[in-house]
Amino acid sequence: MDKKEVLLLKEAERKRIAEELHDTTVQDMVCLSQQLELILLYMEQDVTLARLETAVARKHVKSMINDMRDTIYNLRPMILSDIGWQALFDRLRDRMLSEDPRLRIHFDIDAVETSDEITAISIYRVVCEGCQNIIKHSGADRIEVSVKDHGTFIKVCIRDNGVGMNHGKDAGKNHFGLQFMSERVDAVSGKMIIVSDLTGTLIEIEIPMERGEYK
Repeated sequence: MDKKEVLLLKEAERKRIAEELHDTTVQDMVCLSQQLELILLYMEQDVTLARLETAVARKHVKSMINDMRDTIYNLRPMILSDIGWQALFDRLRDRMLSEDPRLRIHFDIDAVETSDEITAISIYRVVCEGCQNIIKHSGADRIEVSVKDHGTFIKVCIRDNGVGMNHGKDAGKNHFGLQFMSERVDAVSGKMIIVSDLTGTLIEIEIPMERGEYK
């Protein structure tokens, strides 16, 4: 990976973080501010309602703390050595179900080995972004993800049964995440193909492998 590719990857990561913070933390803080204003109003009119609204706001703050912990966790560079490859995807599945309990999720993840941990982290980040795009924009209730080791390359498939990328009220709004995925795949010399229609979307990614083990 040359210096230009590193810079592109960092810029894509900054854009992803900015969008994530805007869509979660900033919106949550706006909502919390409105709740606090309501509490102040109730304190003058109805103490019981003020207490109830305070309990709701307290729960909201706890949710914001958990979201921020998730964001910080996902930014940590040594994530693989902390909990392991398979555990990463187990945790991702749990997070997706917490966002949308109706989802039917199927993961088929090989025990990938590589001497370049950046490649492994890139694979994980791309899967995360692809799944988040599905939850945000597709309206799908089924998500299938496979990460298969083919020796000289890793093949990643992300499939959903949503409305497709060019249909529905959110058409065109998921380009931000797709740009991040494309730039991340390019940075590790991979290639990405997208097939999308009214029956859903399939993203296929191939990333070249170096043999070895994680440090």
